[in-house]
Amino acid sequence: MKPLILRKRSLYLIAAAVGLWLAGAAPSHASTVVAGDPTPNGIGYNWTVTMNGNDTTAGSTPNFAGTVGYLSFNDPVNDADPIGRGWTHTSNWAALTLTEATDLTVTLAANGSGLLPAFALWQGQQNTDNGTVGGYHVYNNSGNFDWSSQDAGADSSSLNYVGNESNSGALSSVSKTFSLGPGLYSLVFGGAGRDVPGAATGFLGYQATLTTAPVPVPAAVYLFGSGLVGLAGLARRRMKA
Repeated sequence: MKPLILRKRSLYLIAAAVGLWLAGAAPSHASTVVAGDPTPNGIGYNWTVTMNGNDTTAGSTPNFAGTVGYLSFNDPVNDADPIGRGWTHTSNWAALTLTEATDLTVTLAANGSGLLPAFALWQGQQNTDNGTVGGYHVYNNSGNFDWSSQDAGADSSSLNYVGNESNSGALSSVSKTFSLGPGLYSLVFGGAGRDVPGAATGFLGYQATLTTAPVPVPAAVYLFGSGLVGLAGLARRRMKA
């Protein structure tokens, strides 16, 4: 085979490899925000959200917003409870599905209200409590919890605590980023605890925003891509020689 033909074929192969590498790094966009929970059991999620590695719920329809109780996230009156300090039934829960590894940023803000927002994240979703929607009323806002210790019909073993943002600074908006793999997750939105139990009552508005970003590509991959581009340029110069 003639050298010129070999050089052309090499150039085409290198160009194709570069194209595939760039295509793999290109962002994709697909998110779904649905009000409500398609499952008949479990916590009783207020939201069902599906996101990929480069997405946002900002501007979603329906609007990712609602109301939570003042003491939904951290009520000192529950200090003696063996499970935790939050109130399940006055919080809002989101069943989140991530289709790929991503850095997830959760932002929760007071939506024109006096809410001190706070949130927590668990891996997994809870929908196996034999029809007892909501399970046991109290949940742990900073760790795993076992509802079955108080209600044999409820099972929270599918939830594995990831982290939270407790709003210790009395902020009107809080945000935190988690590095997560693909899978099922549960987010709880609530109001930060007050100093005096029962001092604040009623429900206040919130606005939630979830944003995903692709996991940074290892430096070796960038070097690989740069090497392919360099080889393509070298092959082009040899072809012209």
